Amino acid sequence: MDTNNIKIMVNPQITADQLWDFYVRNDICEVGFGKETSAIPLKHSSLIVGAFYEDKLVGIARAMFDGLSAAVMEFCMELELQGNNLEYCNGSLIEKDDFDIGKHMGDIFLKELRAMGANFIFLYIVQNCEENFYKSLRFKENKGHLCYCIDERSYV
Repeated sequence: MDTNNIKIMVNPQITADQLWDFYVRNDICEVGFGKETSAIPLKHSSLIVGAFYEDKLVGIARAMFDGLSAAVMEFCMELELQGNNLEYCNGSLIEKDDFDIGKHMGDIFLKELRAMGANFIFLYIVQNCEENFYKSLRFKENKGHLCYCIDERSYV
């Protein structure tokens, strides 16, 4: 894939088929929901940044925003764009960013969130896997905070 021909767009029109193909190609867990259900967040996200190679989706970042705080709900990137020797080979994790496509997406994504008024942006990452990527975007550990959840996803 010629990384010079990747276009990054803010709030692009992404079809359920484009998202599904991206999820299947990159072993992303939302495949467990099926195509129609996994596409529902496209209609309800406050911000979406998509990366495209021709008409193929190769990266997506989504956030929910309430007027002050933003929650990063998804930041996924094509495995081929991450580089070689990945440990997990799952596109929902950004283990590497050898071509800086993720960094470029992240910079645009954060600029847009700040323009919307976000002054607190948070996300959950996989420990001992994604720290370097998110530190490159200036995220830092929110020390002293714990993450609690109810996880009833069918694919877990």
